[in-house]
Amino acid sequence: MRASRNQRDAMRDGLKRFLLGIAIAAVLAVVFVGYLRPTFIFDLANRIILCF
Repeated sequence: MRASRNQRDAMRDGLKRFLLGIAIAAVLAVVFVGYLRPTFIFDLANRIILCF
């Protein structure tokens, strides 16, 4: 019983690390796109500001 709980915790930790890696990769991809197309990021920022 104890081993299965440790395996479950290890699997959960692995999933958390995987999802964190995916989130970091997504943020880096957005930053990369921002450097390639700064007018797109400027336009996106203006659209977000205009919502408020």
